[in-house]
Amino acid sequence: MNIKRTFAIVFFAVALPFFFYSCSKDDDEIVTTPTEEEEEEDPVVITESVYTWIESEMREKYYWYSEIPAASSLNYKLGVLDFFDSLLSSKDGKHNDSSDYFYSYIESTSDVSASTRSISQTDYSYGFEFQLYLVNESPASYYAHILYVAPSSPAAEAGLKRGDWIHKIDAKAIDNSNYTTLLGGNAATLSVANYKKTESSSWTNIRTINITSARTIEDDPLYYHNVYTSSTGKKVGYLVYNHFTADKDENKEDGIYDTKLLSWSKDFAGVDEFILDLRYNNGGLITCAQLLATILAPSDALGSIFCIEEFNGKSWIQKKSNLYYSSNLVKNGINLNLKTIYVLVTDMTASASELVINGLKPYANVILIGTKTEGKNVGSITIKDESKYDWYMQPIVCKLYNAENKSDYEDGMTVNYELDEARLQNMDSFLELGDTNELLLNAALSIIDGNYKTSALSRSSWPTFRKAGSSLDRKASNGVIINTINNAEDH
Repeated sequence: MNIKRTFAIVFFAVALPFFFYSCSKDDDEIVTTPTEEEEEEDPVVITESVYTWIESEMREKYYWYSEIPAASSLNYKLGVLDFFDSLLSSKDGKHNDSSDYFYSYIESTSDVSASTRSISQTDYSYGFEFQLYLVNESPASYYAHILYVAPSSPAAEAGLKRGDWIHKIDAKAIDNSNYTTLLGGNAATLSVANYKKTESSSWTNIRTINITSARTIEDDPLYYHNVYTSSTGKKVGYLVYNHFTADKDENKEDGIYDTKLLSWSKDFAGVDEFILDLRYNNGGLITCAQLLATILAPSDALGSIFCIEEFNGKSWIQKKSNLYYSSNLVKNGINLNLKTIYVLVTDMTASASELVINGLKPYANVILIGTKTEGKNVGSITIKDESKYDWYMQPIVCKLYNAENKSDYEDGMTVNYELDEARLQNMDSFLELGDTNELLLNAALSIIDGNYKTSALSRSSWPTFRKAGSSLDRKASNGVIINTINNAEDH
């Protein structure tokens, strides 16, 4: 089963053939992978050489190559997607009662249609990220809870904010026929409300908002930063980093976001404590993760190992390669020399985000606040031959360890302080990112000042909305993107 066809199975109870799950080499494009039926109608010519190419590359580079079935057991008459999946190990991805998908995948390079465009394809977007919830099963209908809004986007101009709930699109309930509109479409009228449970009603500030047509937006991963003075006088840095992306224009490799991160690092000079917000960051480039970790790490970690990439030992690359905390990386910024780092996380925190956390643990006290993370401790690369094949592969090629040779978070990272911002009980604190009364940021500041208190909330009187997918899922990197293979040990 290819991950691109998994979402509907993961959420089979709501029968939603969802659209949020796709990533390219830098996780910045959404493409729709065809079903087997669609492959029969696709103009892509499937020849025997395609299967030979796929099998050859996978046997050489795939991390679990030894588990690929013998050639005599393979069915070369399958569609390309199913053939690729037949090569994969059960260790690849998540396979349990709640999730069933591989991290490795293959996709056609055919153009995507406007109906599948999204904020990840930033040339056509309304400019907001959201979590979708099933609120009525028969007939199925959904509410979209806005997680954050991109500045200078149609959503921002319309006045949509984090915490708003979209109930209807053009006076029609959100259902299987119109949900893709949320990713970007024509000008529309949205029915919006906020959640605040009272004796008489749960929905307040009910209103309609007119949003203009989707257009090109900038989905800047460096969303917000600030320095607070805590109640005990400590200077506390705060950074919201939503995706590990280096370039605004990947075709030019401009490095604009890395440059911005280095500039922001100087704004944090002299902070006593630091809060890193990765709650919506589900991965990206390993070099971006290395840069962020080098900015945050204790100064005595410079020159030491950030992570170890363990490959399959075949001839294409050496068995292990190290990435280091290098002072060269921060020459246009600063190292903050942090001994303790507070990280805000959710079940959307994954891949390169988890790599940063794991890589810092041997050197700093890393305190996690939120909910258990996804658990992706592997890396992938893009394999393609554009002159011959209209397909590209993104297989898992390595496992990632920290300096202590630990990579024990395949089931997710357990938090030190558990707080779920998605619980309806916590909606009063679902505020703008950076607001000191926002649930997770407030908890971190309280922990830093030593006055944090847990509160027991009764669940019996609160309704339950079932999660049915997030717009962030389409950004998810199926393992950290290994954008450079460098055997040199750069200190």
